[in-house]
Amino acid sequence: MSTLGNIRKRSTLLLSVIGIAMLAFILGDFMQSKRSGGGGGFFVGEVAGEEIPIQAFEERVQKGTENWKNSNPNSTINQGTLSQIRNSIWDEYIRELIFNTEFEMLGVDVDSEEMFELFQGNNVHPEISKIQIFQDPITKQFDRAKMIQYMKNLENDQNGQAREQWLGYEKYIRNLRKNDKYNNLVKQGMYVSSMEAQLNFNQANENISFEYVSVPYNHISDGLVDVSEVEIKDYYKSHLNDFQQNESRDVDYVAFTVVPSKKDDEDTKNNLVNLSKNFSTYDDYEVFVKRNSDNFNTIFNFTKKDDIVDTNTTTLFTAKKGTVIGPYNFTEGTYRVAKLVDIQYRPDSVQARHILISPDENKDLDSTNALVESVKKEIESGKDFADLAQIYSIDKTTAIKGGDLGWFKEGAMVAEFNEVCFTANKGDLTIVQSQFGVHLIEVTKKSRNTKKVKIAYIDRIVEPSSETYHSYYTQAAQFARTLLDSDTATFNGVVSANPSLVKRNEYKVIPSKQNISGLENSRTMIKWMQNATVDQVSEVFEFGNNYVVAVLTKINEEGDVPLEDLKEEIESKVRKQKKGKMIVDEIKLEQFSTLQELATKMNSQVKIAEKVNFLSNQIQNLGIEPDLVGLACASGKEEITNPIIGRNAIFVLKVINRNERLSSGDFSQQQQQMMSTLKQNAAIAAFNVLKENAKIVDNRNNFY
Repeated sequence: MSTLGNIRKRSTLLLSVIGIAMLAFILGDFMQSKRSGGGGGFFVGEVAGEEIPIQAFEERVQKGTENWKNSNPNSTINQGTLSQIRNSIWDEYIRELIFNTEFEMLGVDVDSEEMFELFQGNNVHPEISKIQIFQDPITKQFDRAKMIQYMKNLENDQNGQAREQWLGYEKYIRNLRKNDKYNNLVKQGMYVSSMEAQLNFNQANENISFEYVSVPYNHISDGLVDVSEVEIKDYYKSHLNDFQQNESRDVDYVAFTVVPSKKDDEDTKNNLVNLSKNFSTYDDYEVFVKRNSDNFNTIFNFTKKDDIVDTNTTTLFTAKKGTVIGPYNFTEGTYRVAKLVDIQYRPDSVQARHILISPDENKDLDSTNALVESVKKEIESGKDFADLAQIYSIDKTTAIKGGDLGWFKEGAMVAEFNEVCFTANKGDLTIVQSQFGVHLIEVTKKSRNTKKVKIAYIDRIVEPSSETYHSYYTQAAQFARTLLDSDTATFNGVVSANPSLVKRNEYKVIPSKQNISGLENSRTMIKWMQNATVDQVSEVFEFGNNYVVAVLTKINEEGDVPLEDLKEEIESKVRKQKKGKMIVDEIKLEQFSTLQELATKMNSQVKIAEKVNFLSNQIQNLGIEPDLVGLACASGKEEITNPIIGRNAIFVLKVINRNERLSSGDFSQQQQQMMSTLKQNAAIAAFNVLKENAKIVDNRNNFY
């Protein structure tokens, strides 16, 4: 039933059956990780006390993968996409298990009568009504009869697959409805009082202008401020909540990047020398190029001498048809042979118009061709091309201009379209099919003919041979073996002894990270890191064209960041803190009656900040300074404040103007706006709280 393809796109629940072999592979890999010290049993995680079996999770992942493939038939799934699918399924599980508990506790459900109403009643769910197979083809409105007929057709499902998918879709709609009910319950619990609205209005509209003097922290040099070990430890203890970390690991590694050898380069060139002999005699150059070139998507157009892009082939413009040149170095790492395959005198450019009609759900390709033929006959019988273009053409950009494409040169259009335009006679009506549909083309103007040539070429990229790969692997293996077989050799020492090697590192690698930066598909290295001990050296990893040997340098346990990792950072913070207090004390000792006097004494300037209110995130030219905003809002007009320590400087200010606060009035509009915003965010906020309290355990890293 082809209609299921449309329904399948509506939900990740409507997908294909699990690949048993994949599951066996994952479980086998997991057993290996268990033997290496992994944990988590056969459960990929736990949400609100309910365990998620790896088999059930992997079933959904396989369905999600199959759905992705159905939606992207011309793409190849990679590790990044697969990781995104797993993350999506994980998030789906979290939502499902959390809300199922909430639904049961609150009595939120959808009975059979409501389900009937959602699918066939007067209030059909929007997800149902927008499916094309359930719509009237003319009005595009939901057609109950089509829904009923579809349901009847399910009774004739031979293997039960269509019925199973439909039941999954019903479950999807049921869950959507439950979520709608729950979200509405949460929204109805949101309320903003008139007093809150008044306060918010004043906070947003009580704009303040003030003068200020700022004294930067570098007013006192770092060398004048000593920071003791005791001060560092005291700061660390008092701010311990700010210094938390997730479990992670640090790693050093070297990459032996495989590049082609001189012999690989010579072999590639020699191969093209032999190939060029056959190229010169082979009649069907397009087939020959497709079979032998590493450049698969090249289109060969006729071109004038001045427009030849590859200047190495300019000599072919005056050569005899069939002449082959090369191989020559086209770009770094690529050799090319080129052949003059045709010589013609063609227009330099043409002007044309077209009518484009494409197959759709109401007409197949044969019907489309028949329609284009009928339009052609109408034009031949006297109908205006431009009028018919506006009626029939789906290329709306040109349709409004009567189908006119303007002037264009060779190669500007797709190959089939281009060939018709540059070979047809002026005024001819020609039908041609392209990737966009079926075109009816008329060439309206042509420039004078000029000599053009078509040059075809075969490109060969110089690739490392298997011998070259083996050579680099041997180097990597010898590097690893030197470390593994020695009690005295160190990673840094072996790297230093080999000038061609560069040590790389990656810090704070969390277990769920998918790749090491710069190493494609390197998840296996991260999994190795989770079971490795400090100073343990890996075997050789292969990632793309890199052979990698790594050493684990540090394990960062979840919880408090060790003080030794923070000393420099904390020392800087404490020094800044002390400098702030010193500048405050210096200001307090100064005698001044105006901000200008203070600015002169502190080698600063008096500046003005305008339109600052309690809800301001930033102050122009100062950035984020919340304490300064608070001081301005709390200060009286024309009062010079005490100095305050800000993020970027120490400030003294004087309010020079402020809008008056409103103590009475109609704040209903503000109240409605606040309630609307609150309700919009309520569902997300509620879920985040439920998620935080669900005690989620994520064991995915033990399996993937």
